[in-house]
Amino acid sequence: MAASARRLSKLSPLRRWGIALSVLLSVGSVLAVVVMVNYLGSRHFARFHVTGDTRYQLSPLTRHLLRTLTNEVRVVVFFEPDPQATLYSAVKSLITEYQMASPMLKVEFVDYRVNPTRAVQLRDQYQLSTTENPDLVIFEANGRHRIVYEHELSEYDLSGIMEGLPARRSVFRGEQFFTSAIIGVSDSAPVRAYYLEGHGEHDPRSEDGTQGYAGFAQLLREKNIELATLNLATNSIPPDCQLLVVAGPRNPIPPAELDQIRSYLAGGGRTLVLLSSPLRPNVRKSGLETLLAEWGVVVGDDVVVDQAQSRSAAAEVLFTSQFANHPAVRPLHRGRLSLVTPRSVRARGIDARSDGIKVDELVFTSPEGRKLTSGEGALRPGTNGPVALAAAVEKGTISGVGPDRGSTRLIVVGESVFLANTLIGWEANRDFASLSVNWLLDRGQLLELGPRPFNEYRVSLSQAQMRTIRWLLLAVFPGAVMLAGVLVWVRRRS
Repeated sequence: MAASARRLSKLSPLRRWGIALSVLLSVGSVLAVVVMVNYLGSRHFARFHVTGDTRYQLSPLTRHLLRTLTNEVRVVVFFEPDPQATLYSAVKSLITEYQMASPMLKVEFVDYRVNPTRAVQLRDQYQLSTTENPDLVIFEANGRHRIVYEHELSEYDLSGIMEGLPARRSVFRGEQFFTSAIIGVSDSAPVRAYYLEGHGEHDPRSEDGTQGYAGFAQLLREKNIELATLNLATNSIPPDCQLLVVAGPRNPIPPAELDQIRSYLAGGGRTLVLLSSPLRPNVRKSGLETLLAEWGVVVGDDVVVDQAQSRSAAAEVLFTSQFANHPAVRPLHRGRLSLVTPRSVRARGIDARSDGIKVDELVFTSPEGRKLTSGEGALRPGTNGPVALAAAVEKGTISGVGPDRGSTRLIVVGESVFLANTLIGWEANRDFASLSVNWLLDRGQLLELGPRPFNEYRVSLSQAQMRTIRWLLLAVFPGAVMLAGVLVWVRRRS
């Protein structure tokens, strides 16, 4: 040490300043490299998923949408940030992926318990109810906003309830709802839809559980679709009608009005037809049966039952998880519909493809399903299953051409109560309505966004394996550390 000090003292002042300057330049160069690497990394980076959990991975369709955003989209995650809550961590991770994929997304996380002042501001701004579950995500752009609620983001496995087990989250639907919300608020112009009334249809303004369709109307608004009612007795179908909804007519539709619907379809109209079940009160044939037959769809004068898939407490409710490989129902293969005494809806056969018309049956009963036909004041068994309950029709569709360019699309379902206010939230009913509307309007970017499963990992150990682990944790590992300490002490003492 003394020799080193003597050598340093013999250095000239100029030499000392040279060494100091060299050190400063070296440190400055390292800092400059670090800053440049971080600058480039913040603008040119790649993210890789190294886990098998797909809940937080964005699909190519969503990534393409985010790359094409031109307007800023504001996202407010209004959740209680409980790290132990599976759903909160899933929402946070997925929203972070959206944020990293597009600089046009401005995300704000709000803890309404820690920051009540901000919570009150958001409740007032977006007219949020204080009685509902406060956990939600808000998307806003172009003066429009869309709210995704916590209860919409999960599906539950109820199979263990009869055995006393709790309901278990089975899938996460975050990407479906988040991407749909971004499209809804960022589209420059909303879609115009008209809701037929005047024939005993469900009321889109009513909150009634089995007759009102306010929930369905809200679903359309959330998809950036402006809904207006239409009475064909006093008005004709407007030229800007991009979607016509016929939901459960119980009275006959006059021939003149049917002719208007016929002309609308012939001109490339898009129509969702939900027929009334014959077991609803005061139901008469609407006349749509004849019109739909012209498009290759046969509506049965019957009621379909399926003992293998009926709800035990209510035999009239039919559950079905049999879906065709069609874009309008393909993402539903992990779910099921709950229908109430539906009618059969089938393709007419090979003639259905004449004149360029293509008819696809969408939803089916199990092989035990059967049709009950009316006769002599009672229902009699008819054809056995599987029985088709819904169908999709296409004519003149050209790839890449929008919904208002001359291509006709219809979806026909043999029941309408399943989308009423009480039942639209059951099982996959809401998803079916959303996918049907997306397919009718040619919103292909939303059709392939299916739910992501919650992966569960379980370790099953025998009693012998448990004893081995217990000895390893309580004796072997601590003992090894203690033995190492003793050996070090002995060595240093010797």
